[in-house]
Amino acid sequence: MKLNIRVAGSAGLGMNSTADIIADVFASLGYNILGDIEYVSVIKWGVNYFDINISDDLSSLSKYVDILVALDDKNLRANLADLKLWKKSFIIANNKWIKKLGEENISFSEYNLLGIDISDSYDNTYLISVLAKFLGLPQNILEEQIEKVFKRKGEEVIAKNKSIFATIFSDYNLSVFNPFGKFSQIQESKKISYGNKMVAYGALDNKLGYYSAYPMTPSSTILTEIINSKKINYLQAEDEIAVVNSALWASFTGTRAMVGTSGGGFALMTEAISFAIQAEIPLTMVLVARAWPSTWTPTFGEQWDLNFALSPSFWDFDHIVLCPSSLENGYYLASQALNLAEKYQTVVIILIDKQFAEGKASIGELKTAPYERGKFVENPTSDYARYALSEDGISPMVEIGKRWGEFIATSYEHDEYGATTEDSLVKKKMTEKRWKKLENFYKKEGIHGYEVINKDAKKMIITTSFISYTAREFVKNNPEFGVIIIHFLKPLDARLLEELKGKEEVIFVEYNYSWQLENYIVKELWLKFVDGLKISHMRKYDLMPFYYEDFEEGLIG
Repeated sequence: MKLNIRVAGSAGLGMNSTADIIADVFASLGYNILGDIEYVSVIKWGVNYFDINISDDLSSLSKYVDILVALDDKNLRANLADLKLWKKSFIIANNKWIKKLGEENISFSEYNLLGIDISDSYDNTYLISVLAKFLGLPQNILEEQIEKVFKRKGEEVIAKNKSIFATIFSDYNLSVFNPFGKFSQIQESKKISYGNKMVAYGALDNKLGYYSAYPMTPSSTILTEIINSKKINYLQAEDEIAVVNSALWASFTGTRAMVGTSGGGFALMTEAISFAIQAEIPLTMVLVARAWPSTWTPTFGEQWDLNFALSPSFWDFDHIVLCPSSLENGYYLASQALNLAEKYQTVVIILIDKQFAEGKASIGELKTAPYERGKFVENPTSDYARYALSEDGISPMVEIGKRWGEFIATSYEHDEYGATTEDSLVKKKMTEKRWKKLENFYKKEGIHGYEVINKDAKKMIITTSFISYTAREFVKNNPEFGVIIIHFLKPLDARLLEELKGKEEVIFVEYNYSWQLENYIVKELWLKFVDGLKISHMRKYDLMPFYYEDFEEGLIG
């Protein structure tokens, strides 16, 4: 069973809360949910929608809509093109909007209409009620969701909403046939979350101690979740330079610190990244990619930031870049990132895209990485050297305030104690020390940097982030294809090369024009020299996510 319900409406009309109620009802019945929200940066009267993809199996994003719940005439008009004409899709809307467009010579003969006359300001509740009756959704579960969403508005509002449900369920005349059937409990209830929340709580649940950010779409809600958690200290600073430097200070004291931003803010943090690498101060960063160049289309998603994350500052240093592929994976990698930053005393970047950051999905079991800090010294001796040369390149750290634990953290080249030096031999040794840290990374960590599905397929898709949801369903339905989902972009797991030997084709799927993922992996693994391997790609750079239909059209034809 597959069903895509789209809620469309201008900002301020309650599109998000309407979609959340619908999604939560289906999740409570045990269905899998995958949600995508698209909205313009115009605050009022823009064209916005929230897709709720519902399935009893794997969920994926669909380009076409089965049921459109329209909150105003502008969004009703704008979304007609995405309705499934070959299946005669359904429209649920206030009759006044249907009438208004009819007066503009827009015909609705190709659609099934479920219109309703609404004379008060509770449009959302009326439309949800019509949808619920049409699909046979349990009234009691809807009422539970209404109480949950409108609890803060008081009993009077809750009672009014419940009375609307009762009226619609008893009096509304369904004039069209329901081809989807009635929806009932199919398995245990599921929970729904979104990417930024999973990243925030994955870090919080592995002893994150400090978070700083300057709000920037689509990273802002990480800060919102941190604030609402009331668990740790945070700073909403005046700009991104203050943000990242405050996090460095927190980390310098021995506190686990994380910052979050998007492309423009990340650009302002690049000098501090170099400082963190040189002074070997652990720092976890969340970079949420949005459409570039510059500040254009700030509320839409693409993957232009991959190269930026791989080379975020002055060259000739090493760091770690993670790329979560599911909400559960985002929760785990956020907790793991804090461990890795401290164990390797480096910068760890969690790279996600807008669809991952704001997209909603039903979630399963959440796992946190075991708490690890690396070489922290509890009782340093009088000869303590913060940057002591070591075989693995990792020196002993200490929390400030410890007796004999004094040292200098500087952006200049330094000796083992942090004292500035321009001695060529010291410079050589310190450079080599820093580069040793990530040698044999995967062997030391005992992990894989990627996941393989349909391992024996001859055609392998390689992708990252939120695209993985749709890719998983595609390869399940088309077993001649497999998919490799990259979790660690840097360092890249060299075992990936062996996975591709003997394959017919590798297809890189990414949201950018310049083939950033493809170019990086092809060069790192010398894939052009693998005998018989065809290298191809699917790219999108039109602001829209990869839909299941994109995979069908691009890979099957």
